[in-house]
Amino acid sequence: MTTSLPIEVRAEGSEAAQAPARTEVQSPDCPIAFNPEERQVWDYICDQLRKAGLLHMTAGLAISVIVKKYRRWLTAIEDLDKFLEESGGSIMVKTPNGYEQPHQLVHYVDKQEKELLRWLPSCCLTIPTFAKVKALEKGAEQGDLFLDEIRSFMQGRPS
Repeated sequence: MTTSLPIEVRAEGSEAAQAPARTEVQSPDCPIAFNPEERQVWDYICDQLRKAGLLHMTAGLAISVIVKKYRRWLTAIEDLDKFLEESGGSIMVKTPNGYEQPHQLVHYVDKQEKELLRWLPSCCLTIPTFAKVKALEKGAEQGDLFLDEIRSFMQGRPS
């Protein structure tokens, strides 16, 4: 009679049974020269995309556009806030012809915001696009090819 060694059961599973680890997501090199504030935004966006596990190696140009648009939008908001402080909270200015109209910064802020919101989905930087990509990733996994056939056979079989 041969004695077999006791089977060791570990919570983490055996090395042979573990699925291969996902490849580490890398970010592209920055395609243009940024100032320090823009570089900070670039690093933040790429870090968040890496943490989410989203591949973005080919998104360098789109991320660059987003970084520039975001910084312009923030700068315009800061300038508008400064103008509002100086004008007592009013956005209205008088033109040389005597007409009153909203300050040009109001329109510039709106334009930058609209352009930014148009670019954000291209890099999965909105909740709906992020959710869509993650749902597509789950659907891309290959399932058991025969499980549905076996289930339908078992359900149609008389007891």
